[in-house]
Amino acid sequence: MKHVSGIKKTVLAASVAATMAAGLAAPSIAVAEVSGTVGVSNMYFWRGQDLTEGNAQVFGSLDYAHSTGLYAGIWGSSELGGTEYDLYAGYAGSLGDFSYDIAYVDYNYPNSGEYAGEYRDLQEVILSLGFAGFSAAGYFGVGDYGRGDDSVENEDNYFTVGYSYDKYGITVGTWDFDAEDTNYTHVDLSYALTDELGFTVSKVVDADDLSAMEDNDDALFVVTYALSF
Repeated sequence: MKHVSGIKKTVLAASVAATMAAGLAAPSIAVAEVSGTVGVSNMYFWRGQDLTEGNAQVFGSLDYAHSTGLYAGIWGSSELGGTEYDLYAGYAGSLGDFSYDIAYVDYNYPNSGEYAGEYRDLQEVILSLGFAGFSAAGYFGVGDYGRGDDSVENEDNYFTVGYSYDKYGITVGTWDFDAEDTNYTHVDLSYALTDELGFTVSKVVDADDLSAMEDNDDALFVVTYALSF
């Protein structure tokens, strides 16, 4: 099974974090906000991989954020051979320059076509921390890959560390697969030209012998345009 599927909500996470920070500034007033995003990208980029093999991606989200720090939403995307939708809920907040976020995400691939055996439904618990431009996150696999009799236990994890300054960012991501000798690590360099238009260059820098990314020597150049409303 190819270990790919996805949540790519950098733009969404930033907007939710901003909403949370605003809420914490006035805890005596319970305020809720509904927002969303729509966007396009030249590829479905996820964790150092191009999931659409060079084809464009269309995506969008609808989100609810409360001033207490609670939030929930749905994110949908075109997918190679089908579609994807993700359901998520969590709690985020900040204390000075320190920020935190814990979320549960349910990834769903209702009609993934010929890839039905590879892009499988799964769930993750995500814990992320930030301080003065630095960030770290863990994506911990829970539940199963797939549903019903064909499901298998999800014991795969993914970890990132990063730093952002002004419009620039760097992220290092590492898959920790349950299967031996299948891990890989990638480095992403990003630049936000505007609030809507961003660019990312990603390169796999290390891969185990049995990793699907072991022979992936090409860098990816990603262009994403997203609008918030």
